[in-house]
Amino acid sequence: MTTDSETLLVATFNSGKLREFHDYLAGLPFDVIGLNRLLEVSPSPEDGNTFEQNAQQKARYYSRFFPGLTLADDSGLVVDALGGEPGIYSARYLSSSATDEQRCQEILARLQNVAEPVRTARFVCSLALARQGEVIQTFKGTVEGEIAREPRGSNGFGYDPIFLLPALNRTMAELSGSEKLAIGHRGQALRKMSDYLR
Repeated sequence: MTTDSETLLVATFNSGKLREFHDYLAGLPFDVIGLNRLLEVSPSPEDGNTFEQNAQQKARYYSRFFPGLTLADDSGLVVDALGGEPGIYSARYLSSSATDEQRCQEILARLQNVAEPVRTARFVCSLALARQGEVIQTFKGTVEGEIAREPRGSNGFGYDPIFLLPALNRTMAELSGSEKLAIGHRGQALRKMSDYLR
């Protein structure tokens, strides 16, 4: 593991998420690495009540084991007809061992008899930037949409195949990587963070 102060630790094991961060931050002078480069560190507790609290908790925790800047995110899907579920439990919905496909199918099944006007949902992303146990700044992004009738597209991960952007009539998984970063919740939050870091 490098101790270069220009190395940015992204507090995730999720390869899809890490790839998005890496692609977006390519224009900034940071070597982006993930938690797979931090050896023998137990996972951060994640018991906040909001996306922002969880992001801050993870950023503070992992930044204690790393000399440079640490970036943590907490993001997920909020479905209005399900009372806000899966929300902050998006990554652990059903169970920690459930697949993305199983989680998507569960939501589709629960919304089977729900009509389009009330299939509204949003993706939310909170980013927290920390150094040596102290949160420096937080950033948030939100994108509004609907839950599709069936999964579509193969370019995303998580709930992307069932998250429909009505204005485009495409799901998040039908967008290119650059389109997703331009439109999506994580891209919005990353833009705010990039402006801050510049």
